[in-house]
Amino acid sequence: FGSSGRASDPVRSRSPVRRRRAPRGNMGRMYGKGKGMASSALPYRRKPPAWVKMKPDDVTDHICKLAKKGLTPSQIGVTLRDSFGIPQVGTVTGSKILRILKTNGLAPTLPEDLYYLIKKAVSMRKHLDKNRKDKDSKFRLILVESRIHRLARYYKRVKSLPATWKYVSATASALVA
Repeated sequence: FGSSGRASDPVRSRSPVRRRRAPRGNMGRMYGKGKGMASSALPYRRKPPAWVKMKPDDVTDHICKLAKKGLTPSQIGVTLRDSFGIPQVGTVTGSKILRILKTNGLAPTLPEDLYYLIKKAVSMRKHLDKNRKDKDSKFRLILVESRIHRLARYYKRVKSLPATWKYVSATASALVA
C-alpha cells in the first residue's frame, strides 16, 4: 500500500481530473475580460406605476429645465428618478428623454456616448503628453479611438451626425470643452 494508501487504488489512478467549463454561449466583451450577461430589466407593464403622481407635461417641463442647466440625457434621467420619483420617463410621457429634448430643440449636438469617448481620448492624450513611455496607455488610446471611429460610422449611417463629420485628435479637445 505505501504511506498514502492511494497507489494501488485502481479507480483513482485511471480516472482523469474533470473540470467544468464555462458555458460557451456567453460572448465576451469587445475591449475587456468580462463575459457577464448582467443588465437591468424593465417592467413588463408599459404604464406608469400607480404611485407616480406627476403629469406628463410637468415631467417634460422638468426635463427641459434640467437640459437648460446643462445636464446630459442620462443625468436628467438619474435626477428625475432620485429627486422626483419617476422610474421611467417613457412610461409617464410616452417618449424618451432624448426625443423630448429634440422636439424642444435642446438635444446635444454630439450623441452622449460619443461625447464621453472623445472626452476619455482627450484626457488619455493629455496623459501621454506628460508620460511618453506609458505604452499601455498608448495601446488603450488606440482602442478608445477605434471605438470612436466605429460609433461615428454608425451615427453617420443613422443620420445623427452629418456625413462630413470626422474625428480629428488635434481638434478633439474643442469638441469636449
